[in-house]
Amino acid sequence: PGLCGVNAYCRVRNHIPICVCNKGYSGDPFSQCQRVTTQRPAPEIIDPCNPSPCGINAECRERNNAAACVCLPGLQGDPYTECKPECTINQECSSNLACIANKCKDPCPGVCGTHATCTVRNHNPSCTCDPGY
Repeated sequence: PGLCGVNAYCRVRNHIPICVCNKGYSGDPFSQCQRVTTQRPAPEIIDPCNPSPCGINAECRERNNAAACVCLPGLQGDPYTECKPECTINQECSSNLACIANKCKDPCPGVCGTHATCTVRNHNPSCTCDPGY
C-alpha cells in the first residue's frame, strides 16, 4: 500500500511488484493515472451549396441539406443552367407588346390622351383620335 499512485494498483510479476494504471486510465502509475477520454470526431459539415450547382444568375439555397437553385429576382429560366430577363429587346416579345424594364408589356398605358385609342403596331404604341375628335 502507498507504493502506487492514484488510480493505479500493484501487480506482482516474476516476484517483482509493479504498478499498473486501472482499466480505462493511463499515465504514470507511480504518481497518478488519468481517465482515458476518447473524443468523437466532429461530424463533417457538408454545405450543399459549396460549390454551387446553380447556373448563371441563380442563387443556391439550402433546403433539408440539399441544394435548391432559384433565379435572381426579376429573372426567369432554368436556375440550374441560366436565368435571364424575359426580354432585352422588343423583338423578343410578341408584336403587340414591347420590352419594358426587361418584361414584355403593353406599351399603351398612359401614352394617349383623352378621347384617343391606343393600338400597338410592331411593338410601338400608336394613338388614334376617337370618332368625332
